[in-house]
Amino acid sequence: MNRLSDRGSIPLRSIPETAKIQCFSGFFLYLDRKKGKYCFRPYKIEKNGVELRSKLEDRIKRTKKRKDETKEMELGNFQKPVESDEIRKMASDITGESVKAVSRICEQWGEAEDEVREYDVYVIETDAGKYTLKKTGSKEAQIYAQYLSKGEFHVPQYVGMRQAEDADWICMKYVEGNDMRDMTDETTEKAAETLSKIQSYFWTPSMDKAPENEVEQRFVEYWKRILRRASSVSDDPVLRKAYQMFLDRQLTCPCTMSNGDFLQWNALYDGENVIMIDWGFGGMMPYSLDIARFLAHATETRSTFPFYMNDAQKGLFLDRMYEALKTKISREQFNLDVKLATLNEYIEFVEAEEDEDGWYLEHAQALAEELLNL
Repeated sequence: MNRLSDRGSIPLRSIPETAKIQCFSGFFLYLDRKKGKYCFRPYKIEKNGVELRSKLEDRIKRTKKRKDETKEMELGNFQKPVESDEIRKMASDITGESVKAVSRICEQWGEAEDEVREYDVYVIETDAGKYTLKKTGSKEAQIYAQYLSKGEFHVPQYVGMRQAEDADWICMKYVEGNDMRDMTDETTEKAAETLSKIQSYFWTPSMDKAPENEVEQRFVEYWKRILRRASSVSDDPVLRKAYQMFLDRQLTCPCTMSNGDFLQWNALYDGENVIMIDWGFGGMMPYSLDIARFLAHATETRSTFPFYMNDAQKGLFLDRMYEALKTKISREQFNLDVKLATLNEYIEFVEAEEDEDGWYLEHAQALAEELLNL
């Protein structure tokens, strides 16, 4: 542990278990539990640093004592059994089956017992099998019912929906498998196969006609959103010019059915296929967006999200996606489209102020320079 990674932080997996907070020259090493990594951050020196060091040492002792007294929590998703007559009845009405058990999907995102998120997603067990019941909006239900059910795509099998007072609920066949945070060459190719099959089926040269439904309306919402995002880089001449290139291309870029949030934890590998889940942000949008989102936040050092993917695998994914394009565009244009969409991914996190250590800004600036020099 003698150097920092390229974004000024050390991934959690790189820190020995015995690592302690270190104070030097006004900086200290701290654990950002939400992001799952250690970071260096400036800290105000009080007097000559003695008081600060004393506070940090006390914090270390309290942390060690708490860990000794409590069992270390395992991070990640888990299912918690629940009793809910409302959920049972809704699931039974949709599936037509008697419900044996209900579990709620939760996420342990930190080491403390109360650092848990509970999602409005439930696993329903019946004699016939398992289902997923999810609270969502009408658009996701429409995507499953009217679009994804048209072909043999690697997505959860849609069962039905029910409308409640505050939201829609959709039911799908439950998918067994692990998410894609640890990519291999095999899963890389499988992911490209899944995405390209959906993209090819719904490929549209451009969204130049009036939207006919909420799914097609997604492009209009997306366009308004990125126009607002452009204002976040208006003071940086390089980023502004490069982002304008991105905006210009969105109006002519081929569109297709897009997941809208194709990150590695929204894809499950069941041993044979990669299943794309969570279509709540989906709709008809430029084809390059899902490709870029899948690649932009995965690194060999897990510098941003806890997703591993090396450069060779990224190249393999791009090759397979290009080979499967329904309507061929030049490889040069394809590469440019993905780079422009990747710039949008970086700037999204800068705009949202979720870039504490500057990794996204640094990579956005480097990519913008590259784009302007093409």
